[in-house]
Amino acid sequence: MSSTFSFSRLGKLITKQFFENMRLYLFSILALLGLLALVFGFWFIGAGPNYHEAGLYAIFFTGLFITGTIFASISFNALGSKDKGIYWLSVPATHFEKLACTILYATIFFTIAYCACFYCIKFIGLSFLDVYMKKHPGLSYTKLTDFDNGFGGAIKYMIYAFFAIQSLYLLGSVYFRRYSFIVTTVVGALVIFAFVYILSLIHDNMFEGLNWNITSVRTYNDNVTNEYKLYAVSPTVVNILKYALQFAWVPVFWFVAWFRLKEKEI
Repeated sequence: MSSTFSFSRLGKLITKQFFENMRLYLFSILALLGLLALVFGFWFIGAGPNYHEAGLYAIFFTGLFITGTIFASISFNALGSKDKGIYWLSVPATHFEKLACTILYATIFFTIAYCACFYCIKFIGLSFLDVYMKKHPGLSYTKLTDFDNGFGGAIKYMIYAFFAIQSLYLLGSVYFRRYSFIVTTVVGALVIFAFVYILSLIHDNMFEGLNWNITSVRTYNDNVTNEYKLYAVSPTVVNILKYALQFAWVPVFWFVAWFRLKEKEI
C-alpha cells in the first residue's frame, strides 16, 4: 500500500465506515431526536409565560457540547481492544486517511446531523407553541435578534470553543485506551486550573497593584491627576494572538492526534 494520500482510498474508507456503523448512526439520530424533544418539552413547561429564543439556543449549545464531546471521545475506541485495534490498524489506508475519515464523521457529519435534529424539533415545537399561544392569550415568544451583544454576541465564540473542545476529546480518544471521556475531562480541567493558577501567580508576583491584562500593563504616575504609562503589545501581535486562540486549537489537536496514530501500537 502506498503511504501517500489517496482520495480514492479515502472515499472507499468513508463508504466502509458508513456501512459498518449505519445502524449505530441511525439509532443515534433517533435517540438525539427523542432527547431534544424531551428537553424542548421541559422548556415549554418551565419557560412560560414569556418564552425566549435565547433559552432554545442555550439548550442547543448544552446538548452540542455534551453529545459532541461524547461522540468524539469514542471515535478511536477500537484502539482500546486488542482484536479491534489490530483490525483497525490493518485496514489498508494511511493514518492520515483514517484520521480524516474519523474527523469527517465525528466532527462534520455529527455537527450537521445535530443541527438538523435540533432545528427539526425547534420547528415542530415552535409550531405547536404558536398554536398554543393563540388559544391562551397573554403568552409571548421573544426572538433572539441581537447577535452583537450579550448571549447573541457570545454565540460565535461558543462555536469556536465547541470545535476546539471536541478536537481535544478526539485527541484524548487516541491517547487514552479506556474511559477516554472521563480522563480527557479530568486532564482538561487540570490544565485549565494550572493556567488560571499561573496567571494568579504572575499577578501576585509581577503585576501586583497594577492595572493589567494579557496584552497591556498600565502604571499610574500620579493617582491624583490620573496620569499613567501604558505598555502594550502592538495591535498586529494582538490580532495574531486573537486569531490563534480562536482557530489554532483545532488543527493543532488534529495534528497531534495524527502524529500519535502514526506511532500507535496494540
